[in-house]
Amino acid sequence: MRREEVAARAGISPDYYTRLEQGRPRVPTPGVLDALAHALLLGDAERAYLHTIAVPRRPRLAGAPEPLTPAARAMLDALTGTPAFVIGPRFDLLAWNRLGSALMAGLAERPPHQRNLLWQVFCCPHGAATPANREPDDSIGAQLVAALRAEHAGRPADPGLGRLVARLSAASPDFAALWDMHRAGGPGEGELRVAHPLLATDTLPFTLLTLPTPGHRLFVCLPPPGTPAPFDALAASAT
Repeated sequence: MRREEVAARAGISPDYYTRLEQGRPRVPTPGVLDALAHALLLGDAERAYLHTIAVPRRPRLAGAPEPLTPAARAMLDALTGTPAFVIGPRFDLLAWNRLGSALMAGLAERPPHQRNLLWQVFCCPHGAATPANREPDDSIGAQLVAALRAEHAGRPADPGLGRLVARLSAASPDFAALWDMHRAGGPGEGELRVAHPLLATDTLPFTLLTLPTPGHRLFVCLPPPGTPAPFDALAASAT
């Protein structure tokens, strides 16, 4: 839409909208931001992102990741039939169960920057060989980048998050292109495409669940409907 169309839909003047684009009003009101979100047809996550970047606030600096709680560790160990991981706010892989370790072999021995779900999707040899994970619409890669963008908005002074974005952008043109789309949102569920010799499928549904520890999520791969015992050979290799 043209600037005048957005302003008309939001019920503000084109001049005021131009000044908003230029950052000249210091703090637009929540009502104006909601009107702009409505005019631009933003979803709930994108609306929240707009409010985050538009209102000045004290930057949040991220320290060391919160430790894994005993309950989260017990939950991982109880998920014996499917790969599962606990991930942090930057999508670092903080912990995994036995099948998760088998699915992403050698995680414990890899450099810390490679123990990251974004790195696995965009930069590791298996991830880089699976373009479907990095499609601009409705892929796991697009979801994760939008979620990282939302996290980045609330942590503008977090050097670790900035370094992660720079590292991924340098290593993966696909990540850089998705990052430049400026989408923001939260990951939920979708499909992870895999090429693993011990899996009876090349598509794993996944879901992401929020854990009580701030910033922690549980990432669980699920057996595809109609695919009997997809993890049996993977489980046998992990014994």
